Amino acid sequence: MKKNLLAVLILALVMVNLAFTAIMAFSIVPATKNANKLIEDVAKAIHLELNAGKTIGQNNVSMENVEERVINGGETQTITLKKGDDGKDHFAVVTVYLALDKENEDYSKFSADLKESTIMNYVMNAVSSHTKEELGNQEVVEQIQDDLLEDLQALFDSNFIVAVGFKSMLLQ
Repeated sequence: MKKNLLAVLILALVMVNLAFTAIMAFSIVPATKNANKLIEDVAKAIHLELNAGKTIGQNNVSMENVEERVINGGETQTITLKKGDDGKDHFAVVTVYLALDKENEDYSKFSADLKESTIMNYVMNAVSSHTKEELGNQEVVEQIQDDLLEDLQALFDSNFIVAVGFKSMLLQ
């Protein structure tokens, strides 16, 4: 009789333990999801890359394998900007450069003929869609450079271009 009573007591304790475990799981999982969402929002707010190392860019290429190529022989390009709040016409005068990975298998195929007029067309479209005030913000300029990098990598269907930048950018 004592053995049966002990078995029933153990069974009851196991059931209580199972119930408490289920209650804890259902109370902790939503809190953890909320904490993860909060962490992601904070990371986005301070521009942390959560997927570091997965991007294709200059960080993955050693500097001795990077060739900097100025587009249009270093000539400046004047681009009309979108009208801002003041309603006046504004212009950006830019000089664009590309950082090319010399070790990439597509480098020799594309580096001789980079289609500079096509690249400048992409740059003009990207820059002209912003106002002078927006381009005064470094984060906007960096976003334009990142977007241009993605667009040019898609254009050439290759990642031999590892960075796009502005050697100079004057706003008027």
